[in-house]
Amino acid sequence: MDLLDYQVGSPLRLDVFDDSGESIDRVFVSQFEEAIDGYEAYIAVPIVEGVIYAVRVGWSITVYMQAGNNFHRFQARVIQRFQRDGQAYLRILRVSDIEMAQRRRYYRFKCSIPLKYRIIKNINVDLGAPFIDGKTADISGSGLCFISDARLPPDSIIECELLIDGRIVYLVGKIKRCLRVSEDDSDRFSYLIGVYFSEIEEHKREWIIKYIFNEERRLIQAGIA
Repeated sequence: MDLLDYQVGSPLRLDVFDDSGESIDRVFVSQFEEAIDGYEAYIAVPIVEGVIYAVRVGWSITVYMQAGNNFHRFQARVIQRFQRDGQAYLRILRVSDIEMAQRRRYYRFKCSIPLKYRIIKNINVDLGAPFIDGKTADISGSGLCFISDARLPPDSIIECELLIDGRIVYLVGKIKRCLRVSEDDSDRFSYLIGVYFSEIEEHKREWIIKYIFNEERRLIQAGIA
């Protein structure tokens, strides 16, 4: 397998290393733009916390890309920075073999998306329970946080219904934490619920990752992020 086997537009996650070889402690979002050959490719300049990051020529990166149900990983070096049609790109040179990898770090995108949820004891029962309204605080490929007026017990199994880009997505997860938070310096309190996706199909995870990347790019292009 080489870079020519990858699909244009595929989302990437990067580990970035500076001039001294030290890892930068961030999770970077990028996109595969074009393979030049089996060793060189163009990728989008990575994004971190809504801002295009100034990755320098000569820096090393570890590239993670999802292919089907698997993550692939390879080492690369940045050999060029340039702009085309108002977009910033990196030209990278692959300097290692492509190997299978378990990638468990996902970038959390802060967003407020309408959400409905219900507690279910088992994914095969209690599906008649009514949904309760909430809104997300952030979302990633591995989970989400949302705001609720109700205190929900950790380790409960929860089903979430989200409307993203006009598409309804159902996700099942486990509540990992429930924190009481204040609202706008008032006396009213809500709860921040952290959910880990314990039951998620890989195509849904991939769709969430693509949504995050597209929203980041849109916000930057609009001058909002």
